[in-house]
Amino acid sequence: MTEQLDSIKQKILIVDDHEAILEGTIPALRTKYPIAEIFTAKDSQTAEKLLEQYHFDLVVVDLSLPRKPDDFAKVEVGMHLLANLMQSNDAPNIVVLSTNIKPLVRIKRIVNTYEGGFAAMDKSLPLTEMLKFVDIAQRGSIYLPKEVRSRPEFDRKWLEVLTLKYQEGLSDKAIAKRMSITDRTVRNYWIRIQDALGVFDSPDKDLRVQIEIAARKAGLISN
Repeated sequence: MTEQLDSIKQKILIVDDHEAILEGTIPALRTKYPIAEIFTAKDSQTAEKLLEQYHFDLVVVDLSLPRKPDDFAKVEVGMHLLANLMQSNDAPNIVVLSTNIKPLVRIKRIVNTYEGGFAAMDKSLPLTEMLKFVDIAQRGSIYLPKEVRSRPEFDRKWLEVLTLKYQEGLSDKAIAKRMSITDRTVRNYWIRIQDALGVFDSPDKDLRVQIEIAARKAGLISN
């Protein structure tokens, strides 16, 4: 199937704010898909405009992106773009090319039910490896690296609790108010988060600090 795709004029979008990555990725894809139209975007705002204009067969995207030119790159921006892309009607094949792929655990449920092909890899790997992952996505298969596959799926509400606590600094009472739930429900969420992360209470350590450390290592909240 990938051999047939090589000879079909496809539209490919590469979203990455690093010029060096673009300089390597574009020629590699051009060699594999010589008649493809290749578009690039260095921020999510530009990518969104292109996605509104064209139907892309393949999207290669970094997870850490600036929202608009001259902004700092943030994982939240790339994750938001990726989640929206995967829930669109177009369902293009997607390859995530990033130095930190652990945040994908946040949308693992969406990835596993995605209608298009999906593959993710560390961008430090050789370009020849990237093309192998492109083949996986173009076949319509789903591939997640072991460090993402091995992590338990996290409920969206658990992720919201982690974000409100460790990125906005809210107390449990404030979290309950923001989420329109009871204090008891928040406590139950913490127990489930603790179990999912494999964090155990210890008299010598602050439990919430240990949860934060484990959540950051798992890519559930940004460092």
